[in-house]
Amino acid sequence: MRAASRSEDWANAYEQLLAAAEGRAVGNPPKKVPSPAVAERVRKSVEKKSADPLTRAIVQGKGLDQAVAERVRALLKDKKTNEAHAVADALVRDESTVAAGNLAAGIVAASRNHHTLAVHHFDAVDDEQSLRFAPLEKIQTLFRADPGRGIETARTWLAEDRSFSARTWFEVYRNLFVADELDLADRAFAKTSAAYTTPKQQSAWKTGHDDLAWGERWVGARRFQSASAAPEGHVSFGLIDYLQPGRARASQNIGDQIQTLASLGHVVRHQDLRFHGEESVVDFVRSMQERVRPELRREGVSADVDLLTIDRDSSTYQQIPPNTWLLEFGWHMHAMFGLGVYDFPLHPNLNPIFVSFHCSKRALLSEESLAYLREHGPIGCRDWTTVDLLLSLDVPAFFSGCLTTTVNTVFPDIEEKPEEATVYVDVARSPVPKGHENVRQSYPEIKKRDFTANMWDAVQVLERYRREYTDVVTTRLHCYLPTTSLGLKVDFEPKNNADVRFNGLFRLSQTDFDAMRSRMRDRLQPVLEAIFRGEDRDSVYALWRKTVEPEVQQARERHSRSVTVPDAGHSAGQLVASVQRKKVDGPADAIDIVLTPTAYQVRHLSAVLRSSAESSSRTIRAWIVARGARPAELEVEGVEIRWIDTTSIDAKAVEALDERSLDRALLPELVPVDRAILLPVDGVVSADLADLEGIDLDGALFAARRTSRADASGFAVLYGAAKRLDSVPETAYEFYRDIHGRHVFDFDAFDTDVMVLDLAGLRAEGFSDQAVPAMAHYRLDDRDVLHYVAGPRRADLRAEWAYVPDREPLEAPKVRVWAEGAKPWSSSYVTDAELWEQYSSK
Repeated sequence: MRAASRSEDWANAYEQLLAAAEGRAVGNPPKKVPSPAVAERVRKSVEKKSADPLTRAIVQGKGLDQAVAERVRALLKDKKTNEAHAVADALVRDESTVAAGNLAAGIVAASRNHHTLAVHHFDAVDDEQSLRFAPLEKIQTLFRADPGRGIETARTWLAEDRSFSARTWFEVYRNLFVADELDLADRAFAKTSAAYTTPKQQSAWKTGHDDLAWGERWVGARRFQSASAAPEGHVSFGLIDYLQPGRARASQNIGDQIQTLASLGHVVRHQDLRFHGEESVVDFVRSMQERVRPELRREGVSADVDLLTIDRDSSTYQQIPPNTWLLEFGWHMHAMFGLGVYDFPLHPNLNPIFVSFHCSKRALLSEESLAYLREHGPIGCRDWTTVDLLLSLDVPAFFSGCLTTTVNTVFPDIEEKPEEATVYVDVARSPVPKGHENVRQSYPEIKKRDFTANMWDAVQVLERYRREYTDVVTTRLHCYLPTTSLGLKVDFEPKNNADVRFNGLFRLSQTDFDAMRSRMRDRLQPVLEAIFRGEDRDSVYALWRKTVEPEVQQARERHSRSVTVPDAGHSAGQLVASVQRKKVDGPADAIDIVLTPTAYQVRHLSAVLRSSAESSSRTIRAWIVARGARPAELEVEGVEIRWIDTTSIDAKAVEALDERSLDRALLPELVPVDRAILLPVDGVVSADLADLEGIDLDGALFAARRTSRADASGFAVLYGAAKRLDSVPETAYEFYRDIHGRHVFDFDAFDTDVMVLDLAGLRAEGFSDQAVPAMAHYRLDDRDVLHYVAGPRRADLRAEWAYVPDREPLEAPKVRVWAEGAKPWSSSYVTDAELWEQYSSK
C-alpha cells in the first residue's frame, strides 16, 4: 500500500508540474496507477537519466512544494534569477499549483531583498506549509517588512512552543535580537540550543555548534548597562575589539587588529602611564610600551589607566564604566547579524575621540547618530569621501587619514635588513609569481581567539613582513599603509581603485605619507595628555575642537568649492543639429509620450503603444527616439507616431557610455514639446495617461517613482557608477567630492522607466548641457546622470504608475513595467505576460 501510494503521489505531482510548465489546467490523474515494481523502475530510470533537477526531486518523493523550493534555491545560487522567477510565476498562475508557486515566489523575492513582496507571497500560503519549506526566508522577510508583526508572531510561536528546527529557531533569535527584544531573543536562543541536540539537527546545520557557542556570551545581555566607575584618580580607557552578536559578521581580518595596535601606540608612547585591568591585556600593553621607538617616547604625564576592550560594533551590550575614553576609528559598516541594523551611537558611558573614521551607509546615519557625531565632533575621517559626506550633513569633519600610518610607533628599527624579497598579500589583480605564497590577512582563526592573542598575531604578522621582505604587493589597505609605515616599498593594487575608502589614501607619495603620519601624532598627543592628566570631559572636547579647528576649516573651504566638469567638446545643441526633428502637429489635445527603444526592442513597440491608446481618453502622440529608420509596418490605431532617428548623433565624440543613454539625456533637445510622459517598451498601460500627464510637478523638472529596487539610496546609485572609473581613480575621487557638494547625503533613488518630463523646464535649465559633460567625464548612464544632476529634486510618482511585478505587490497597477531581465516577449513566463500578449498580438 505504501509503495502504491507513493506511485500515485508521484503521478499526481508530475502531472501538476507538466500542467504548470505547459500553461494548462491540471487533468485527472492516470486511471491506472503503475504497480509498485513498475513505478519503482520508472522512478529510478527517470532519476538516473533526467537532466532536470526538479523532475528528479519529484520522483524521489519530495512532493511538489519541497521540490520547487529546492529548485529555485539552486537556481538562485547559480545566479539564474530569471529562471527562478519563471518557475515561480508559471506555478502561481495555475490554481492547482498556486501554493507551490507562491512559496517559490516568496523565496525568490526574499533572496533579492524585496521583503514586502516576499511576505505577500508567503501570506498566500498556509502558514505551516511556508514554515516547513521556507522558514528562514519567511522569518527574515517578515521582520524586515513589518518588525512589529514579526515580534508578535515570534512571541506567539514561543508561547505555542512550536517544534521548529534549531536553524529556524536561530533565525527567530537573531531577528529578535536586532529588533531589541532581548528577553524574547534569550528564549528563542534557549529553544535553538534545546533543538540542536540530535544528529539530524546537527547534520542539517553544520555551523550550528559554532553559532551557539558564539551566542552564549550574549545570553542575558541588556543594553546601556554601567560597570563600576574607575577608582578615584584612575582613567578608564577603551581599546577597540571587533566582536558582535552575529558570528558571521564579526571581523576575521587581522588588519582590524593592526588598526587597534596603531591606536595603542599613541597611548603607550607615554612612558609614565601605569596600566590596570585584565592581566593578559595589561601584559600586552606593557610590552608595547617597552617597544616604543626611542624618538617617539614621551614622559611627564603620569596616570593610572584602567584598560578594557570595547566591541566597536556592539558596545551598547557591554557593561562599561562611566567616563571611559576611547580612540574611535575604522569602517563602521558591520550590521549586526548582517541584518541592516547598526549598533550606533556607541554606549553612552564612552567618550570617543573620532579619528580615522569611515561611514557611507544611510541606515547608520540616522538623525540620532548625526546628533551624536555633532556632539562628539569634530570627526576625523580616514578618507575624503567621509569628510564630504559628513560636511553635507552639517557634521564638523576633517581629513585625518588612517591611524595605521603610525603603527611604526611600536616597531623600533631592526639592526639587520632582510635580503631583497617580495611578499604578496591577498593579491587579486595580478598573478602571483610561481613559488610565492599569496598570504591571507583574513582567516577564521581570528574569531576563535581572544583580544590579546589576536593583538600578538597582529604584531607577529607585521614583524614577519619587515624581517623577511623588502617589498609588498597587496589589495589590502591595512597591509599597504602599515607596511609603508614600517619602511617597506608597497605596490597597492586594490580590487577597484575607485573605491570610496581610498579617497586621500591611494598610492601616497612618501612626502604625503610622512605628513599624514606626523599630523596624526601631533593632533592626538595634546588631547591624550589632557585625558591622562584627568581633565574633565568638557575640557578635553574643547581642546580637541581647538586642536583640529584649522583642519576643519580647510575641509569646509575645500567642500564648498564647486567642481568644474571638463567640457565634452560638443554642446547638446551641436550633437542634435544633424537630427531631423519632427514638427508638433496633429490634435491640439494629444497626450505626448516618449519611448527610447533599443534596436532589438523596436519590434516590440506595438504593445505599449496600443495599450496607451486603448486606455486613454485622448489621442496619443508618440515620439519614438531610436537609432535607425521607422519600420514601415509600425502603425497603431489611435497613435500619432513621430519617429526621431538619432543615428547621426556621434556618441563616440563625447565618449558616451552607450548611445541610448546619450539619446535619453538629449530628450529635451530632441522632443519639441513642453511636457511628455516617458514610457518603457517593456510595459503595458492600463489607465488613462491623461491623469498621469496632468500631475502637479510642484516646481520639479520631472516626476519619477521612488525606486522599486531593494536599495533605496540615491548615493548608492552614484557610488555604484563610480566603480566604472577604476582606471582613473583620481576622477572617481573628484566625483565623490562633486556629488557630496551638490546633494546632502542621502536622498531616495528613483526609477527612470516611467517619468513625467517638464521638457520646457529641462531645456531652460540647460539639463542636457550639464548631463553630457558629466556622462563623458564620469562615465555615467542616463539613470546615473539624472541622480547626479537632480538628486532629490523631483516630484514623486505613485508606484501604481510604474509597477514592477517581480519587485512588489500592488492591487490595481496603472502601468506595468517588466524591468527585470525576463521580458514579456521572452520564452519564459513572467508575471502578467498574458496582458502584454493581449496587446502585442492584435
